[in-house]
Amino acid sequence: MENCEAVYAEVKIRSDNALVTIPVTSRAKPQITSAMKEKWQKIIDITAKCMNVPAALIMEIREHEISVLVSSRTLDNPYSVGSSEDLRCGLYCETVLGKDSPLYIADAMDSAYWCDNPDIKLGMKSYLGFPVKWPDGEFFGTICVLDSIENPYMQGYAELMVLV
Repeated sequence: MENCEAVYAEVKIRSDNALVTIPVTSRAKPQITSAMKEKWQKIIDITAKCMNVPAALIMEIREHEISVLVSSRTLDNPYSVGSSEDLRCGLYCETVLGKDSPLYIADAMDSAYWCDNPDIKLGMKSYLGFPVKWPDGEFFGTICVLDSIENPYMQGYAELMVLV
């Protein structure tokens, strides 16, 4: 019998300085096929191009880490497929997942909560991200876009991201 045991991750909500436990992809879920990843790649590439940002990503969360599953093939994108970060460090995506809601940061350097976010080291200071869930409510990860400059117009694309 297949292992259907629930899997949880602990993420840090940076603005609250709190750790939250969330359900993440269990072992019973299907694997994402290469054909599906290629479809997602096209969506992410078009999203980055339309929004004129250096990075659009689909992030996948696991029990102890979050990793880049799909990364836009755009100039100046510092994120590569397969790269990962340990959880509980306060990444933008952790707050999206911990609060189960979108997050928009026009300029992290203007925020006491975000100015030392790990993505700043990569030059990414503007962020728009949304949670992605399986139909049963377990978190798959996030879909997000990042920019190296203050990006006040990014919020206008929020409706597009919800549709993706």
